[in-house]
Amino acid sequence: PDIRVVPNRLPAGWWRGLSNHRRQGVRPRVGWAGGVSHSGDLDLIADVVRELAGEVEWVFFGMCPDKLRPYVSEFYAGVAIERYPRRLAALGLDLALAPVEQNLFNECKSNLRLLEYGACGFPVICSDVGCYRSDLPVTRVKNRFKDWVDAIRMHINDLDEAARLGDQLHERVMTKWMLEGESLEQWRSAWTQG
Repeated sequence: PDIRVVPNRLPAGWWRGLSNHRRQGVRPRVGWAGGVSHSGDLDLIADVVRELAGEVEWVFFGMCPDKLRPYVSEFYAGVAIERYPRRLAALGLDLALAPVEQNLFNECKSNLRLLEYGACGFPVICSDVGCYRSDLPVTRVKNRFKDWVDAIRMHINDLDEAARLGDQLHERVMTKWMLEGESLEQWRSAWTQG
């Protein structure tokens, strides 16, 4: 009888003050972060990973299926949640990917992954599904091989523009998506008003 929905926000103590060191690789560093529950999402871009292995340094964090290991330059196992923000930022990505399968479960998810990537200053390409349709300045693509490859190449071929997009996303997350100020009051009200 009393259902309240409030948007995700990032805790400022964990997510403010992160720094991204771009252009650290020989080739552009393109990354993905996720766990075992995201294996179906990752399957969407498995062929993309293989296709672009000679053009980018693939960086995976949290999980990397054995079939993709030969194509991935760096893999980092998951860490405790309180260490996650700094570890994610330390990947030094030039571009982050957020593929999700088109299904009812994912349509009902939040945009948390985009917020996390944005807090790190990473430009993002994501699936064009309901959970990622918001005011965040990211590149949305259909879950098709050609669309993912074209979008990645567009970003890695203009790293200055990619960096600008990462800065723009970072600014939006820091000003509108942190758990502080008015957003914190919305959360407090949702939990305490009866």
